[in-house]
Amino acid sequence: MDISDLIEKFNNGETDFIKYFSNVSTFLKFVNKRGLLDELDPDGKLSDDYQNDLVIFYYENDKEKFNKFVDKHLGDVEYINGTPHLVINSKGELAQLFCKNNRNGIDRDTVEAILDGEHDNNGWWSYHDLTDNIYQSVIEELNKENFSYLKNYILKHLEGIKVDINTELLESIAEQQGHPEYVIVDPSNIDQIVNDQETMDDLMDNDLGELKNELYSVYGNAYNSAYEDDLYENVWGKLDDYFIGNGVWDSRPHVYKKDTSIQKFIIPIHNFESNILDYLKLNNGYQSGTLEYWGSYLSILSEDWECLSVYPSDYPSSKKVDENINDMFTSYI
Repeated sequence: MDISDLIEKFNNGETDFIKYFSNVSTFLKFVNKRGLLDELDPDGKLSDDYQNDLVIFYYENDKEKFNKFVDKHLGDVEYINGTPHLVINSKGELAQLFCKNNRNGIDRDTVEAILDGEHDNNGWWSYHDLTDNIYQSVIEELNKENFSYLKNYILKHLEGIKVDINTELLESIAEQQGHPEYVIVDPSNIDQIVNDQETMDDLMDNDLGELKNELYSVYGNAYNSAYEDDLYENVWGKLDDYFIGNGVWDSRPHVYKKDTSIQKFIIPIHNFESNILDYLKLNNGYQSGTLEYWGSYLSILSEDWECLSVYPSDYPSSKKVDENINDMFTSYI
């Protein structure tokens, strides 16, 4: 029987002859030495027994064939400038790598919502429950620009108002102004007033009640946004073993609809080839253990690798909360 007959038998799944070569690796080397590797059909009837062996052989002897096979059978993998990338419709698809039910942790459905930016933390915390000292939580954290903005806000809202005397600072300012019964807030005393917590607390309980509510809104939104960012970072950090960087969104033509674009999320894959080789070797000889059977890299990872667990933080980063306060301040005040 000549080599062409053996190749035909191999492609048709008639592989009893392999025993005469000792093993399939020896047969593949025999075929390759004769320049007939292209004649082997990795999608033929051999897939149940020897497809993985052939794909591994491709990797070791002809990387172009390996890449083409992977590109053909893993619908979510694309080689871009020679580097394997995951290409998916949404970040939420990555949630299948996480444990479905996670005791004391975040379950898969929640992870998906976090990755897609659709997480709803049950209405968030009540703003007034987050802090019992809005002066320290917000005003003391303002940068120079926002502090100046706050002073101008107060001057505008208290213009022409006779402020009652309820603190030592106001009493001192009233005496200086020559009318001990009330204070007129103006540019000459605004710094003293805003820098005195007792006075600001008093004003926010009376003439600046609206400001107090707005400051609570600033703090609540800053806190919740920071917490959401921490959740996302905790989730994304678990994916570092599989992917490189943060990925990008790319606009691509729709497959069926003319003049229509769709967005794809694309991210380089970490340790892709070694993971694929480990998978092929571990599942050699099993029809359900081929790339063709699963059809996607995410499916392979979720099936053969241990699921990821992620746990929420009790509190967000205080630094991030303060940054958010200053970023959001003028939008609420």
